[in-house]
Amino acid sequence: MMPSAPGAGIRYHSLDAVRAFALLIGVIYHAAESFGHGAVHYWAIGDNSPSVTLELFRHATHSFRLELFFLIAGFFAHLLWQRRGVSGFVRNRAGRILVPFVVGWLVLYPLLVFIWLTGASKSGHWDIAGVPQEFQSFPPWQLTVGFFLHLQFLRKFDLTHLWFLHQLLVLYVGALIARWIVLRPGWNGGNLVRWLDGRFRAVLSSPGKLLWFTAAALPLLYLQHGWAVDTPKASLIPELPATLLFALFFGVGWALHRQPDLLETCGRHWPGYLLIGLILVAPSGGLDWFFRAPALSEPNYVWIRLGHFALFGLMMWSFVFGFLGLFLHFRHTESPAWRYVAESSYWVYLAHLPLVVSLQVWVAFWPVPWEVKFLVINLVAFPLLFLSYHYLVRSTFIGRQLNGRRFPFKPIAKG
Repeated sequence: MMPSAPGAGIRYHSLDAVRAFALLIGVIYHAAESFGHGAVHYWAIGDNSPSVTLELFRHATHSFRLELFFLIAGFFAHLLWQRRGVSGFVRNRAGRILVPFVVGWLVLYPLLVFIWLTGASKSGHWDIAGVPQEFQSFPPWQLTVGFFLHLQFLRKFDLTHLWFLHQLLVLYVGALIARWIVLRPGWNGGNLVRWLDGRFRAVLSSPGKLLWFTAAALPLLYLQHGWAVDTPKASLIPELPATLLFALFFGVGWALHRQPDLLETCGRHWPGYLLIGLILVAPSGGLDWFFRAPALSEPNYVWIRLGHFALFGLMMWSFVFGFLGLFLHFRHTESPAWRYVAESSYWVYLAHLPLVVSLQVWVAFWPVPWEVKFLVINLVAFPLLFLSYHYLVRSTFIGRQLNGRRFPFKPIAKG
């Protein structure tokens, strides 16, 4: 079922689908943000109908979606380097990652500042926006202009949801440096690489691989600042704990492409892995919320934190292997529909946050249950995002920048 020759022009349809899934579930993740019980303290607006169900969904999703994405990114990074060499790799990644990161931030950050200020104006919770009382009567557009004219964006720097592209660029640079160190002339790094390949194969083929990978991630999880994986978006300087954790997944993906027959090993027992992940959602989330109380956490803080992240790490790897196996099992052949979804997912994720948050601000105080509002947000956002890709991106210079090529325009009605 799995190809055995990396770099031979084979397209990994299942992994394209995994990458699309990891990005698109991120849209749903952000659509759930405003329904958290403490959302008013960190999000543009807090909904008047909070949901424990969506908090558990976010807790579970946050444990694996970007970890899965970085694993796939490592796989395709090695494939790209093998096919195009270092110079071709750098040119390709600069065009498809660096340029969208810079241009996307310049376009989206002002929009998001405006939407955040609109949410603060609607809810009256100006603390999250940091607007002094004497300016709170100003309209959001005027506050947004002032925010940039007074260079406050430098003091409150935020990479927004595009931080994953910055992190990806950091990992690319790290991978090229590590490769140069290992394979530099005059030092026989080939033996080390072969030894690492052998150890990786042994661990991945082991019945206890879930425990091995959880153990590898545990110290990196413990170093996170909070009780979940950090979101390093407040600076261009990489945050070491989060970067090392993402580098672990990126490295697993890189190593997988060196031995692609191991993909079939990853795909085994995926229903069991997904079941383990689901079983651990409530316990790992419960420990997170329960042990934040200082009176409970201080006496045995280290052990409580280690116990929490042991469960969290086990859930994380269970979901990563489970969803990887799910797509390897069902999506290993070409599907025009999934191919289209894979090609559009990059744009959909880049463009989604202003639309999703605007919808959250719109529905926040509707006198209806959270289920209705959450459904409305997703049913409005996804069609608009896919339509924008089809008509504004796919056949334009933007599509060429994101997808590496322009596709011929075809009206949706004609298939």
